[in-house]
Amino acid sequence: MEHTTLSATTLHAPTEPTALIVLVPGLGTDVASTWARTAAHLVDGSAAAGPQVIGVDLPGHGLSAPWTDAPAEPTMADLGDLLVEAVVEHRARHSGLAEVPVTAAGTSLAGGLMLQLGIDHADRFAHLVVVGGAPRFGEPQTWIDRAEAIRASGTASLAEGSAGKWFTEDFRREGPHVVEAVLDSLRAADDASYAALCSVQSRFDLRGRLDEVAVPVLAVAGEHDPVAPPEQAEIIAAGVPRGSATTVPGVAHQIPTQKPTETAELLRGLLQS
Repeated sequence: MEHTTLSATTLHAPTEPTALIVLVPGLGTDVASTWARTAAHLVDGSAAAGPQVIGVDLPGHGLSAPWTDAPAEPTMADLGDLLVEAVVEHRARHSGLAEVPVTAAGTSLAGGLMLQLGIDHADRFAHLVVVGGAPRFGEPQTWIDRAEAIRASGTASLAEGSAGKWFTEDFRREGPHVVEAVLDSLRAADDASYAALCSVQSRFDLRGRLDEVAVPVLAVAGEHDPVAPPEQAEIIAAGVPRGSATTVPGVAHQIPTQKPTETAELLRGLLQS
C-alpha cells in the first residue's frame, strides 16, 4: 500500500525567506477555504524578504490524498508524523528554508495537533498556535459515533449542522459565499479519511501532558466558539510552560476564515517576538 503524504500549498514565497509559517485547517475543511484568507493578510506581497507561508491539508481533505494506510487505531501522534514529513519535504525542495525558524498554526483538530507536535517534535518548531483547539475534544464515544455515521451517510450529511457551530449568525448572513466554500470542503472530504480522523479524536487527550509541551504556544479562542470555548485556551495557557491565550471577539469556531485580519496580526506578533 502506498504511503500517504500530505499536500503542502505555497501561499506566499518571497525570494528571501526569513521564516516558514505552516497553516493547517481543521477536520472537514481545507486550506483554500480557510487559512488562505488569513495568508492574504499575513505578508507584504511586494517585499523580497519575509516569511514563506504554506498550507497543509489533512488526509483526504483539500489537495491531500486519502489516508489509505491509516493504522487500525490512529492517533494524533501518527498525524503529527505525517505533518512533519510534509514540512521536512517542503523545506528540502525549496532553497533558503533549511535554517529558518518554523511557526505552525492549526485550527480545531489541527489545534490539538499543534500540542502533540510540541511534545513529539519540539525541536522542529519555534512557535505553535492553537486556534479553536483543546487538549481534548469532548467524549470519545461522540467521535466513535460520528465515524460510524460518516461511514453510513458521508460528510455531506454534516454540512447543515456545522454551519451554526463554525460561524456566527451575523457572518452567515453577511458572508454566505465564504461559509458555503467552507461547507463545500466538508462535503468534498473523503469519508474514510474523515472517519479515521474521528478515530484520532476519540483517543486524543493531552490534559495531563500539557507540561510536556516544550515550544511556546499561543492559544487563540473565538468569543462565541461552542466547540472550543475561551476556557479551553486558558487551560492550555495555564498548562503549557510557555503558554499564553487570547480571545478574538465576535467570532465562532472558524477564526481564520471569519477574522483573517485579526488572525494574521496575531501570527505577525509571534514572528516579531
